[in-house]
Amino acid sequence: MKAKALTHKQQGAVTLLTAVVLLISITLVGFLTAKTVLVETQMTADNYRTSQAAAAASAAMDQAVAYFYAGGLDQHNNATPTTLTADGLVDYSSTAPFALTLTAAGQTTTAQFFFNNTATGNRCDSTANGTNMTQALVTAIGWSDDNTAVRTITQCVDTFDIFDNGKGPQQPFVSKAGVGAFGNAKIINRYNNSSIWAGGADSVHGASFGTYLRPSNTDIADYTTAQLESSCATNPCNDANNPGPNAQLVSNRDAGNGIDIITDDPTLGSKTTSTSNSTDPAQNQFFDMFFAHTKAEIRASADRNGQLYPAGTSLNGKTGLVWVDGNENINGTDVIGSPTQPVILIIDGNLDKLNGATIYGVIYVTGTVEIAGSPIVKGSMVAENSSPSTGAGTLTLVYKPWGDNGTGSPPFIEGTGAIIAGSWKDW
Repeated sequence: MKAKALTHKQQGAVTLLTAVVLLISITLVGFLTAKTVLVETQMTADNYRTSQAAAAASAAMDQAVAYFYAGGLDQHNNATPTTLTADGLVDYSSTAPFALTLTAAGQTTTAQFFFNNTATGNRCDSTANGTNMTQALVTAIGWSDDNTAVRTITQCVDTFDIFDNGKGPQQPFVSKAGVGAFGNAKIINRYNNSSIWAGGADSVHGASFGTYLRPSNTDIADYTTAQLESSCATNPCNDANNPGPNAQLVSNRDAGNGIDIITDDPTLGSKTTSTSNSTDPAQNQFFDMFFAHTKAEIRASADRNGQLYPAGTSLNGKTGLVWVDGNENINGTDVIGSPTQPVILIIDGNLDKLNGATIYGVIYVTGTVEIAGSPIVKGSMVAENSSPSTGAGTLTLVYKPWGDNGTGSPPFIEGTGAIIAGSWKDW
């Protein structure tokens, strides 16, 4: 009996031990499960906040690219940021970034972006020297709603050349055909020795017609930019920029054409043009002489930036790359482009009347050109049509090379912004 009782007691101890082991195991499993749930909760929270920071940085990058596309890096006077005046400085740098506050679904995140276009900090192009406002490395930073997560992304932005090698027309006036009745036009070129280049013959000019070049034995470096681009060829003059006589008469109606006027050039006159095919350079050799892309590509660029207009649209105040589908009549009071934001105006049709407007930049017309009133153009004009220009207005055409002839910092042109391949968002 005693042996049987002892065995029964031993079986009870084993049962108790087993229960204790099971309880401890269950407890450990519970602890491990709770730990796993806690870690997974922390991971989910971390991933959520990381996603918040990445989304905020992405929003800041989108804002930065949109800002760049609208006008480059220098659109404001940094001393008074609300003033839309270029001051030669990057608007948003690492020391003065653009800050954003983003609110969605009741949660608020923050972000910022800045541009770096210095030679040492711009991985996009090591030749950037801090004065080129058309290329930069964009840095966008985003934070989660509790600021525990932060993400930084970068992207290179630049512009594509509109003109071959960044150089616009090399003459104030270029025409595939001859030069028609140019009225009392005054053409001033202080940068080189060419005023008119035409594929056809010269025609009748008014009594006051004249072309002017920089005085002999002087260099471009002898003059300021204001002097080089003054619309005054003689003194006195009502142009406030005129420092005195800084141009000499070369050609006029009575003396005839001098060395600055080239007409009947078969090389120019034989270039192909097309009004129906805008994609084949072989059919648009004249256009291809000046531009780095086809008509279709440039038209599409203008369209992407909202600068594609139907015939007859008012162009007053327009800057950047502007394409007009059809005939255009420019009003006498219009100001198109500016000294710091010139226009590339392509009229795919006739320029029915260039009245007394003021235009800064390059005018390219696929149709005919008629000059009326007293317009002032500071830049250059190109006529593609086989019919000569007409009109009896008093045009003042002052040649200004595009972007310092490809040797200096080119102006930013709306519609030419681009993201460099290989950036973080390259898809």
